[in-house]
Amino acid sequence: MKSGPKSKAMFDRAAQSIPGGVSSNFRYWGADETLVVKKAEGAYLWDQDDKRYVDYRLGFGPVVLGHARQEIIDHVTEAMKIGNCFAMTNEYEIRVAEKIKKLTGVDLVRMSNTGTEATMGAIRIARAFTGRDKILKFDGAYHGFQDYTLWNTYPPASGVGYRESPFLVPQGSGIPRSIGDLLYSLPFNDKELLEHKLKERWQDIACIIVEPLLGNQASIMPQDGFLDFIRAQCDKYGIVMILDEVKTGFRIAKGGAQEYFNVKADIVTYAKCLGNGFPVAAIAGQKHIMGEVGPGKIPHGGTYGGNVIAMAAAEKVLDLIEAGELEKVDAHGKKLRAGWKKILDAAGVPYVIQGPDAMPGIVFTKEPVCREYKNWADGDHDTYHAIIQKLFEKGVMPDIDSREPWFISACHTDADADFVLGAFEESVKEVIG
Repeated sequence: MKSGPKSKAMFDRAAQSIPGGVSSNFRYWGADETLVVKKAEGAYLWDQDDKRYVDYRLGFGPVVLGHARQEIIDHVTEAMKIGNCFAMTNEYEIRVAEKIKKLTGVDLVRMSNTGTEATMGAIRIARAFTGRDKILKFDGAYHGFQDYTLWNTYPPASGVGYRESPFLVPQGSGIPRSIGDLLYSLPFNDKELLEHKLKERWQDIACIIVEPLLGNQASIMPQDGFLDFIRAQCDKYGIVMILDEVKTGFRIAKGGAQEYFNVKADIVTYAKCLGNGFPVAAIAGQKHIMGEVGPGKIPHGGTYGGNVIAMAAAEKVLDLIEAGELEKVDAHGKKLRAGWKKILDAAGVPYVIQGPDAMPGIVFTKEPVCREYKNWADGDHDTYHAIIQKLFEKGVMPDIDSREPWFISACHTDADADFVLGAFEESVKEVIG
């Protein structure tokens, strides 16, 4: 889909001052396709040409309560009157930490600014606590734009070599090869391979960092018992289990994936939905590990960690989530899933709908279930891409990248669902017949 003349002119202007015209590579769709936003409110977004879209990207997931949510704006506006950045603890920060503890069951919380910072800090804590250096992650998992884990995030569709001994592929240039020596990456949902690697190398491994579901692979879910198996193996070998909840935290349940999957990690990272779009993150976890963070022990800091604007936003977000806003998110997701199934069954196209109701994904594949990255990679992404292009034309905006799930907000309505499903059915017919 070509961008309108005003979006195109604005993008061309951006490209004169910003590399690629965007501040994140994921925002670039092409010189003639990349949109520039004008405004957003509730479940809707308008581009520079005033075309309205029902938004299911939601800033790559964080806007779980809807754009420009008035209660959050009012709370942040009031908080700003006391200042913002003090190089000291503030009361908003304390209250947010207390609310995170209440909702998730963690013991201690340190504030940060982004998911990347949170995962990087969590890895440092794990290394310091265990006295080991290596990290174990899973193919297809994304843990932020830091060099330690930006490997095998989107490996070649053909795979990464022999399954029992995969090689590592960095996301791109500029990531030192030597850092790969500090990392293992294995297929998701494979207990046997994980157990074998741990028996062989546990003495080197500081942490297993795992997305509870693969949020950058159309929400591939953990198979029954997989997260529990990781938990048991970490206990057995003295490895820190880091649950990366940057996407799932305060979205799929009030207590995040720990509640949804009934698993307890040693360290949990939060970001995205914690601020409903404001830049905020947190590293949380059990006291015997998090309690070691401090001067002269495990270093962690940041000028803007715990700043008043981010903390005020997080405080109101957590209040609204505790009050039951996620029930609206799940209800809308359920309606979409039921509609997709009916439409795709009628079209006769092989597909999988997966993930929680709050962030479901669609993969066009003959596989009965997507267990790991390779199952997703073998899917028909051209068909998905073509359908999403048609949806854009009709005013519906999920992410065009088939790796991304559909993110649902509390502001999406039944009327939105009816409109979106109608557009989806038309798009499927136009592409598939």
